[in-house]
Amino acid sequence: MRHGPPSLRLVLAVLALLFAPAGAMAGEKKAPDAPAPGRVRYGRPRRIATLADRRIDESSGVAAGRAHPGVFWTHNDSGDAARLYAFDRQGRRRATCTLQGVPADDWEDIASFRRRGRNFLVVADIGDNLRSRAECTLYVLAEPAVGTAEAPLTATVPVRWTIRFVYEGGPRDCEAVGVDPATGRFYFVTKEGIRCKVFELDVSRGPMAGAPASKPAAADRPYTARLIGEIATSPVVAMDISPDGRRAIVLTYADAMEFVRREAETWRQAFARKPRAVVMPRRRQGEAICYGPDGRTLYLTSEHTPTPLLEVPVLEPPVENGKPKSVPAAK
Repeated sequence: MRHGPPSLRLVLAVLALLFAPAGAMAGEKKAPDAPAPGRVRYGRPRRIATLADRRIDESSGVAAGRAHPGVFWTHNDSGDAARLYAFDRQGRRRATCTLQGVPADDWEDIASFRRRGRNFLVVADIGDNLRSRAECTLYVLAEPAVGTAEAPLTATVPVRWTIRFVYEGGPRDCEAVGVDPATGRFYFVTKEGIRCKVFELDVSRGPMAGAPASKPAAADRPYTARLIGEIATSPVVAMDISPDGRRAIVLTYADAMEFVRREAETWRQAFARKPRAVVMPRRRQGEAICYGPDGRTLYLTSEHTPTPLLEVPVLEPPVENGKPKSVPAAK
């Protein structure tokens, strides 16, 4: 986010405290409340590292590596070059990768996903505080190689697909992107007021359907992200979809909410149901979240330096007679 005056940041903070998570869908009957499948018990949030690379001074998105478990990817907010930074759980620098031939207008989020046996990152150049952009852009690239903590890698990497898109109904202020690995569809939750919109972008017949790896592809006309719902919440600043495509975590400046997609259910239906509230750690200007390699543990960074790596761990159920003991769901 391009920072506004202190008064604006204060208003956003107050909104975050006033509006507790609640799910609703415009024009669709609300799904009945029911226990979510595979519900996990989250523990107390904690800080596990401070990022050693001081060039990361406005971490605006974070993604867990699929090709390199234990490695995370981040980028700065507007003002940096088109660079991605890799680091490990100890906060040590592992790689700096410059995206070849693309700008960094207002990068706001990043996501990792596995599709057809290959690991990808998507960088979302979608920042639009004034809702004035003619179109937004996603850059999809194969997850780059990384070095060691003793010998970090520096490289220039190609973008495999450039995806231009607009929102149905006009420009939106948005800082959150997630990818469903099963369908390759992109999901966005906007950062607006007390009712954030949910959009779905389907490019299954476009570049990701099989464009040559050596030639970045862009549609002659931008794709359209379609409105599929609304979430009653304070402004959303980040999101992620789990590696199995069943969970979506949506972050505000305060806490987060988790939506779980049931078997044979669409994300349209999942986002229509009341979400589960998840307590987040205190942080300053925290606008980044992702699922870890296990698809359950949550990780966050902050736009303030020194940049922290925060974790919301999973509490495993106790074992009784060699089998998991039934425990009440976490509130």
